Amino acid sequence: TSFYLARDRARDRLVLEPIFRDGQANPAAAKLDADAGAGGWTGDRRSRASRPRAIDRKVSVPGRVETLELLAARDMLPAVYFIFSRRQCAEAANAAFLAGLRFTDDTARRRIAAIVDARLGSLDGEDLDVLDIDTFVAQLDAGIAAHHAGMVPPFKDVVERCFADGLVKVVFATETLAVGINMPARTVVIEKLTKFTGDHHESLTAGEYTQLTGRAGRRGIDARGHAVVPWSPFVRFEQVATLAASRSFQLRSAFRPTYNMAANLIRNYEPDEARHLLTMSFAQFQADREIVTLEARLERLRRRHNELRDAAESSYGDIWAYRENTSRAERRREYDDIDVSLEALRPGSVIWVNRGKYAGPGVVISRSRRAKGWRVSTVTARATLVTLDAEHFTSAPDVLGRVDLPRATQPDRPAYRKDVARRLRRVDVDPPQRSRRSGRSARRSTDDGIDPVETDPDLRHRLRAAGDADRVGRDIVAAERRLAARNSSLAREFDSVLDLLTELGYVELQSAGERWRLTEWGSVLARVFHESELLVVECLRAGVLTGLDAPSLGALLCVFVYEHRSPDPPPPPWFPSKGFERRWRTIVGISDRLAASEQRRTLLVHRPPDPTFVALAYGWIAGESFADVVETEDLSGGDFVRTMKQVIDLARQVATVIGDPDVAEVARRAAEVARRGVVADSALSESPA
Repeated sequence: TSFYLARDRARDRLVLEPIFRDGQANPAAAKLDADAGAGGWTGDRRSRASRPRAIDRKVSVPGRVETLELLAARDMLPAVYFIFSRRQCAEAANAAFLAGLRFTDDTARRRIAAIVDARLGSLDGEDLDVLDIDTFVAQLDAGIAAHHAGMVPPFKDVVERCFADGLVKVVFATETLAVGINMPARTVVIEKLTKFTGDHHESLTAGEYTQLTGRAGRRGIDARGHAVVPWSPFVRFEQVATLAASRSFQLRSAFRPTYNMAANLIRNYEPDEARHLLTMSFAQFQADREIVTLEARLERLRRRHNELRDAAESSYGDIWAYRENTSRAERRREYDDIDVSLEALRPGSVIWVNRGKYAGPGVVISRSRRAKGWRVSTVTARATLVTLDAEHFTSAPDVLGRVDLPRATQPDRPAYRKDVARRLRRVDVDPPQRSRRSGRSARRSTDDGIDPVETDPDLRHRLRAAGDADRVGRDIVAAERRLAARNSSLAREFDSVLDLLTELGYVELQSAGERWRLTEWGSVLARVFHESELLVVECLRAGVLTGLDAPSLGALLCVFVYEHRSPDPPPPPWFPSKGFERRWRTIVGISDRLAASEQRRTLLVHRPPDPTFVALAYGWIAGESFADVVETEDLSGGDFVRTMKQVIDLARQVATVIGDPDVAEVARRAAEVARRGVVADSALSESPA
């Protein structure tokens, strides 16, 4: 049964109406839209002016906690509550717990504890602390959990087991839970019928809606399952009803000629047979229809690009020249200045801390030297322990005061942190009046002093807009290339792939192209399965992995695996040695040349290598603990584990295909030592969510 849920503001209660009654859209549910405000919906619903003001509405969006209270009262639990954001899933689970929702008894809590001990008991205690095990277990004990890709697989395993056994009654999950995991519920709540794709919001398709609601109803337990869609001022009831009634949706093919696939076609088929297989594919049938969608997206991207470039323009000077002239060397020097300032701090120094939602004074209680530079541990006025390195400062920190610390330094004990916080609150500390620019907004001097653009009071916002414009510009280039590729048939795209492989020496054509064969390196390419397989093999040919130890080899492989996806610029890369940096630059050169060859043939350009994860991969394979590697990084435990598993997989492939026995042995060693602790434990479970 599908339900429409809204808050009746006049009666201060929730209204839960079936979306359908007697096979038709329920008029009572439709009336909720009419009650949204005087006059209802008028004009273009995308316009702010046409939306009812919140003060005029008779109905509003139901809260998550009160929604769960209603489901519990109506015996509609257990429930999967779909939210299309990892962060919001975690926040929702925590909010439900802090609101006092409890869905377990003593027996259930004992069973939950047994599952936690069995699955997580082998993990290192410090690793579990980094993963916030206490909060995770406390929420489980209340019958509440989050489930998303940012969690390490063992945690997801525990959630899945507890939910399947009926111990956890509410799981806040991203949409990936709807694929490949057997976690049926009595009720599914879909918080929004739109999701953000990276550059715009899109409505759920009928197929996606069906996939999500397919979780409702436990076989052999529930006579029927329930789907609940909360009211939203941005989606009308008629759209909800249309989506809920739809049972037809289009399959999409992601098939395209890759270099590995081309090599395997060449190895197993004659030219005519290979082309016939391509022209008979479902993807070729869809190619023409995809062109319309691609052109519409390209138009949206171009509009967004123009808006961002306009927002970045500065009346004080040329923002684009300013960004170009701010070299990486200058940014690195100022980064080093911050690092030197951190080294000079002493226990008891009071500095200004900006971390997450906290902005205020903090007391330095210790400092330590790490691979990426100096790191300081501070206690805030809220008695929270915060660890900082140069990446967390926009300028060298000033010492704003001093606190006499307790004699015994015990930051892990709440009593110690509270004592330090009390002492800090007695110190009169004002925030810095003006910070020197550093890091990503480094100052660029001119003959007359500073660059005129530097005096723009909105410089930080303009630089952010310029960075976003660059990102959208890259999306435009990728969309244009994809459109060009789709305008050709798959067989023609395959011919372009074949031409490139022939030019690079992976394929030899014979008898005017009527016959072909793979070269030695072509056979290697056919055995490498990776999204950037040609780049990987080109680097193997260039010998960039020769003569490395296991940590360096694994760290170098991670540049093919990791992709920085945050809207903020990545931190300056860290390399373990000058020789390693030279190899990185060799990879960049190979990637640039390969990208140029792909562009000339209108092929989809491979994803460029990314050095952001190098320090983490190197530290992990060198034997650092999970806590040391991840604690101060802006990276979830799940993302770290997933990336390391991909590095391990690629290292094993290298060990299998490379002809150099020394490189093969080091690659095997890198994979072996990387598969430890939380990474090894996570290998026991493979869930896509």
